Amino acid sequence: MLIRIVVLALAVCSVGLLAEKPGKPLRTKDGPVLPRRELLQILGAAQSPLLADFYWIQAIQQVGRANTDTEYRDVFFYADFATDLDPKFRYVYEFGAIATPFNLGREQWVNTDLSSRLLVKGLAQFPDDRRFLFQLAYNKMTYERDYQGAAELLTRLSRFPDIPRYVAHLATRLYAQAGSFDTGLQMAEMLRDSAEDDESRAFYEHRIKEILRERVLTQIDDAISAFQRDRGELPKTVPALVRSGYLRAMPEDPLEGQFFIDRRGRARSTSGLYRLEMYEDAKKKELQEDLAAGGIQLGDPGDAP
Repeated sequence: MLIRIVVLALAVCSVGLLAEKPGKPLRTKDGPVLPRRELLQILGAAQSPLLADFYWIQAIQQVGRANTDTEYRDVFFYADFATDLDPKFRYVYEFGAIATPFNLGREQWVNTDLSSRLLVKGLAQFPDDRRFLFQLAYNKMTYERDYQGAAELLTRLSRFPDIPRYVAHLATRLYAQAGSFDTGLQMAEMLRDSAEDDESRAFYEHRIKEILRERVLTQIDDAISAFQRDRGELPKTVPALVRSGYLRAMPEDPLEGQFFIDRRGRARSTSGLYRLEMYEDAKKKELQEDLAAGGIQLGDPGDAP
């Protein structure tokens, strides 16, 4: 018995070593050469699932031989073709959407629009697919910077049972970053009122104040931009904006902090240095460096309105 196992193992290893890599498919500058969909859908209607399997295998092989953004883009074409032949081939949508994006370096992603196209196509067939909803929301907030669209998808997702609470938390944050403060407030208030425990209720009460604070910070940002446009320099403090007429009155922080302007010209508050938005590590590092270099200048008696 042991001899048979050894022989079988050697045979498998030999096949693996001698097997050739799948050959590169014929392609044009726009993508791989594929048959006309209409022709296959008519002549091969009875064999559609088998044909879909064939192009699904092509998509897998393409991932195995891909090294460039163009070669990873071809994964989309195979996955798109397979799902045309069999629209209910669920896993192909997910595989193609995840495999297609390519990082050129320094987080410069390409092919992301094709990834989203597959997910939108998949959601047309599987409207309640949680993985599709979350992945498309991820694409929108990470690649497309469509925070409103991402928030709407996460709101849909948060309504399913057993979905982690952080999904709804993230949706309210994204609404604020998109400038949809009223929508974010309505969602946070609804979640607060329907909360079943004191901890959740307190979280959403705090989130409501964070959204209100972010709305004020955005108004200060607009005043800073107007000041810089008119005078060619950044204002040093928020009281300076009030004194020069760019703000009608000194704004109040719902979380009882004090507003200030960082060295890069963004409004912030001592009640929470990080804005209510999606943060990247680079942005956090920049803020920490700015605060370490310049501190927080809230104003002085000479700046008072």
